[in-house]
Amino acid sequence: MAQILPSIFGANILRLQDEIRFLEDESTEILHVDLMDGTYVSNIAFGPNQIAAMKKGSKMMFDVHMMLANPERHIDEVINTGAEMISVHYESTPHVHFILQKIKKAGRKAGVVINPGTPERLLEYLLDDIDYILIMTINPGQPGQTFIDKSLEKIRNTKKMIAGRNIQIEVDGGVNLEIAKKVQEAGADLIVVGGALFNDSPKSSYQALKAAMV
Repeated sequence: MAQILPSIFGANILRLQDEIRFLEDESTEILHVDLMDGTYVSNIAFGPNQIAAMKKGSKMMFDVHMMLANPERHIDEVINTGAEMISVHYESTPHVHFILQKIKKAGRKAGVVINPGTPERLLEYLLDDIDYILIMTINPGQPGQTFIDKSLEKIRNTKKMIAGRNIQIEVDGGVNLEIAKKVQEAGADLIVVGGALFNDSPKSSYQALKAAMV
């Protein structure tokens, strides 16, 4: 059964504490948090200080998605937020292995993110060093996109590639109720949802998403 990871970037920033409390009341185990620098992606959101503050005020595990250039310069700060899961874009640095080693040495789960145009086979030589692979199903940081259907094939291929390993597949981008079912069927273990959850009826939307994960 796949797990829904609410993306706090999709929440109402003016009601952030209430949104976190709502997710905890719904027994959310893992919160997905985007760290964006305005360079690697166009948006800016949730730096290490803000993530650390949210972490202190929450009982949830944090899954920090590092969308920034030169992540090796900031990995220590991200580790210090207390986040239990940290992922870095394969495309953002030539030092992916170094960053993964730092995350693992700190006792956290280490993930690698791949963009829609990045083939999953490039991760073959990193599989011994990662706990999860985050497959972007839209282009990161670009608003108004829809789920890329070709991603389903990438999820299935990744599932075959990691067969027999204790590695999870996470999916992020353009996910709604219908797509959540499809990516779970393709092999996703962790499904990030933002706008399709934080809407006019978040409670019913969230419950419907969780109910579909059977």
